[in-house]
Amino acid sequence: MTLAGSVPVPATIAGPEVRDAVYLYCFTHDLAGPRPRGLPPDLPAVDEDRSLQLHRHAGLIALVSAVRRADYEGEQGNAHLADIAWVGPRALRHQAVLVAAHRVAAVFPLPFGTLFSSRAALEREMERRQHEIDTALRRLAGCSEWAVQGTLDHAAALDARVREAIAEGRYVPSAMPGRRHLEEQRLRRGLEADLGDWARAAAASLAQALRRASTDFVERRVPTGQALAFNWAFLVPNPSVDAFQSTVTAALPELARYGLSVVCKGPWPGYSFTGPRA
Repeated sequence: MTLAGSVPVPATIAGPEVRDAVYLYCFTHDLAGPRPRGLPPDLPAVDEDRSLQLHRHAGLIALVSAVRRADYEGEQGNAHLADIAWVGPRALRHQAVLVAAHRVAAVFPLPFGTLFSSRAALEREMERRQHEIDTALRRLAGCSEWAVQGTLDHAAALDARVREAIAEGRYVPSAMPGRRHLEEQRLRRGLEADLGDWARAAAASLAQALRRASTDFVERRVPTGQALAFNWAFLVPNPSVDAFQSTVTAALPELARYGLSVVCKGPWPGYSFTGPRA
């Protein structure tokens, strides 16, 4: 298990009698009090029989809970982490904790399965990365991450490119139906080679407008198996969210002419703006 943006965290634990590890959800400056303030009192930890706790050190607050070491290490741990029926509910509870914390504080979110051998090991990492985390939390304060994703209808996009070629005089359809069909099929095959780049260029003006309404932008890697033309993440100040969403909505009819359908998702903690950008 690793801390986002860091080298792997050592998992050595002194003594076989130590059965628990420390599970880390996020860092924050807030959620003060003896228990996490502002979180639903019945919000479950990643393991439902454990409770959420705060650990303060080096000017930071870590939101943590205890987990059983055996669930995450050795043969049993490997089997668990390969089993979606085991991982799925815990990943959803991890996500629910982050979303709830984000509603009441700026948070530096960590991915599912971020473990430390002890609170002392966690404190060493908090000391090592204190400046980085502190700077990120100040930048994330009052903001949320919003994803803007575009899906390309290839047939509709090629239709648009053919119309574009005709309008620009690069293609003049033959008056003979049979010949026109063959020529257009040849043209469509040629235009398909750079269709993704063309679609992203068609959406460039939207990206520029959204960047003006945000404080940061990341072009995310397209997840395996998803047919996305683009996958953007924006860090949006909360007062600017309405304007941001209106900008997306206003662009939808024009982008649809290019075969692009666009969705806007959020608000989320700043996942894309704390660790390695991919």
